[in-house]
Amino acid sequence: MNLPARTEIDPAHRFDLTAIYETPDDWNRAVGELLDRLDDLKSLASEPLSSTADLETLLDAVADCFERKQRIELYATLAANVATDSDAAADRKQQAERVTERFEPAVAAALRRIESADQYIDGLPESDRWYARNLRRQAGHVRSEAVEDALAAVEQPLGASSRVARAARLEDFEPPTVERPDGETVEIRYGNRRAVLSHPDREFRRRAFEVYHGRMDSYEHTLTQAFAEKLQAARAKASVRGYDSIRDWALSGRCYPESGLAASLPEKVHDTMVETVRDNLDPLHRSLALRQQRLGVDELRPWDLDVSIAKSEPPELSYDDVKTHILAALEPLGEEYVERVERFFTERRIDVYPTQDKRTDIPAYCPSSAGDGAYILANFKEDVRTAFYLCHELGHAIHVDHHREGPARYATAPRPVEEIPSILHELLLVDHLLAEGGALADAAQNRLLECIGGNLYSSARSAQFTHTLAGYVEDGTEVTVDRAREAAASLREAFYAPVAFGDQPGRNLPVSGIREPYSSYQYVLGATGALAVHSQLRAGELSPERYREFFRTTGRQDSVGLFETLGCDIQTEDPFETAAETFGEYVDDFER
Repeated sequence: MNLPARTEIDPAHRFDLTAIYETPDDWNRAVGELLDRLDDLKSLASEPLSSTADLETLLDAVADCFERKQRIELYATLAANVATDSDAAADRKQQAERVTERFEPAVAAALRRIESADQYIDGLPESDRWYARNLRRQAGHVRSEAVEDALAAVEQPLGASSRVARAARLEDFEPPTVERPDGETVEIRYGNRRAVLSHPDREFRRRAFEVYHGRMDSYEHTLTQAFAEKLQAARAKASVRGYDSIRDWALSGRCYPESGLAASLPEKVHDTMVETVRDNLDPLHRSLALRQQRLGVDELRPWDLDVSIAKSEPPELSYDDVKTHILAALEPLGEEYVERVERFFTERRIDVYPTQDKRTDIPAYCPSSAGDGAYILANFKEDVRTAFYLCHELGHAIHVDHHREGPARYATAPRPVEEIPSILHELLLVDHLLAEGGALADAAQNRLLECIGGNLYSSARSAQFTHTLAGYVEDGTEVTVDRAREAAASLREAFYAPVAFGDQPGRNLPVSGIREPYSSYQYVLGATGALAVHSQLRAGELSPERYREFFRTTGRQDSVGLFETLGCDIQTEDPFETAAETFGEYVDDFER
């Protein structure tokens, strides 16, 4: 498909990044100012704290540096993602990443100083105590100045595995071609493979699947090695910082946007989550049996998993239609909420369509900063699936809009919580389109199974796959292609038992190698939380006002406490069993 040039798109449907920095020169000045503030922070941290006021000053300095870094990274990332051919944009992104070499040692110095300030924390204003205690807890994993300097210096090289995986999947990948039934030749890339495999012609899907994965086979050793190296790097960082495991380190990562706060999810939650989902696979298997029945095939094959099983042909949707449907779908969250979404649509915060030299390997995502709010990079293709992707990212965006109402240091959320609002948005859009009836209702039901099945079950499978390979690394066992295949095949056999994958069912590994280790768990927890909120909203047990208040406070509690606010004790099996049961009910509804 020939994409339009970015200049051909209506400016109303493109980012206006001048709202962050008017010019690249302004961005450069902001980088210089941040570096100056980091020097000030190190100097401030070099002096002993002798009062609560001293501690408060130090906390303010830490928060200020994080807020400045957020803006710098947001602008550099968005500008590079809509101009992937621009050397200047790539250089800015590289420069933003290099700031880490100065940033992390300065923050570490502040944390070392905060570690000795216990006697002053209770005297802080209440609004500062959570921030101080969270930083104090992190200080236990900070090392000496020399070690912190060394860790910062190697941070970028340690991220090479992600860049290798990205290059193999994207930049260096030579996309194979396949002829569609209408005679048009299609290139299959990482970013469009799912759309290609959604084609209703089964023979075409089979040829497309085999030619794409046949090409990917040549990168299998590269991608496996890249992921193994990523886990080795994570193990080294976890060990140096005194974490019990790679998983312990990963579940203690910073909240997003990074304000200095870090999450603290117990490893037990990860175990309970994966084990409970795996013990409740029957709804997933029934959904696959339903898929086989709807497609009318004797045997379900991997190229049958992305095509719609709706009775009607999926309809086309204009961007204006999608906006109308989304605004109507979100009415259960209250008039004020809908007004926020309307404003977001008009403020040039969404880059709507795929264009030349824009990042198109992902359907959509939503970076943000406390000072500037959220922006959505979308690749809307006037279809139902990408309409849901846009609605999903709007959940993140409006969450950001709410938590920005307080101090910038609390304008953030732990990773396990941040997928709740986005998946809830999808559930509400399904409700609305079901009420609309016709082809839209059919497409919405199909998307419902796709969304919850993917976030709940596929993500649990990926979480276990990562945990298995991390165990190899921690035991000193080499992560070979055969071992990775064996782990993937075992999980596929359990999760996707009704599907005939052929001779090498484990060859296409369930991780991309681009994201950080242990990132899949947040989607399982997000789906679990969103299903709980959706049920409570429909039953009148949770008011829109209370839900919005939850939005505002996601930077002020730990992950377990935030889920408890929504009636989910994620340290037990109950919420995960309930999520699986709810998915089973969706399958039953589809069958009827």
